Amino acid sequence: MEYEDQQNQQGSSLKYECLLFDLDDTLYPYSSGIATHCSSNIQEYMIQKLGIEQTKVVDMCFELYKYYGTTMAGLRAIGYQFDYDDYHGFVHGRLPYELLKPDSVLRNILLSLPIRKFILTNSDKAHASKVLGRLGLEDCFDGIICFETLNPTHETNVSKSEVNRSTSDSDEAMPSAISSSENFDIMDYSAQSSADLVLPKTPIICKPFEEAFEQAFKIAKIDQKRTLFFDDSVRNLVTASSMGLHTVLVGKSERPKGVDYVLESIHNIKEAFPELLDGEEKAENMRYTQEIGIETPVKA
Repeated sequence: MEYEDQQNQQGSSLKYECLLFDLDDTLYPYSSGIATHCSSNIQEYMIQKLGIEQTKVVDMCFELYKYYGTTMAGLRAIGYQFDYDDYHGFVHGRLPYELLKPDSVLRNILLSLPIRKFILTNSDKAHASKVLGRLGLEDCFDGIICFETLNPTHETNVSKSEVNRSTSDSDEAMPSAISSSENFDIMDYSAQSSADLVLPKTPIICKPFEEAFEQAFKIAKIDQKRTLFFDDSVRNLVTASSMGLHTVLVGKSERPKGVDYVLESIHNIKEAFPELLDGEEKAENMRYTQEIGIETPVKA
């Protein structure tokens, strides 16, 4: 990017050397409605593809998300076998992306900051690309760390060995989704909270768990002590904070325990963190802020 030479000159004098952003409900507001449509598609997938009873899916989604970070990761943990591309295509491929509009304000902000910027999302690459394209931000980041990045061995279908554990031997092609009669009962686990029941692990790496952040640090060569992480999820931020990242909750007005800063809008990055700007732009930004009387909704 254009700022690489400038960044190299500034070197270790910068307080922050990298900005790490969540994607959904962070770079665009929750009010867009995308999250609601996504939740609806997940529930439909569970009903139509996995054969889960309609009366159970809402509570089941909640429990899986609580324990595993994403419903998808939870479904795999408790025994459901399915094609990852099919899941992403059903859940994200049918989203009304037209609800997202170009954000020239955010684009100008991101391009003006002389610092590395990355996306860290649990979603798939295709979804991330569509979102960034609709927002007009596709060229504003140095890289996208997504589902395929964090789960390189799970880019395609469930392995044949996994299928054989859930189906009888046959020459038939693998269906897009397979459920097992021996699936772990997550609802029973949640209700009993018994020490005798061991919560199964998921093969999927995702936020809010440390392994996802550890991989992101290696992939993007991130120094977490000099990185700002923006997310709309408190529990993602709490994990990030415990690993040394400086954390910013986006889309809220009150700062919860375990989070460093809170921004009501992602558009307030410059006003909230003037140290991200070079000297000349910092002075200009301060003059502009004073002239128009901007109130920066940031709490630390």
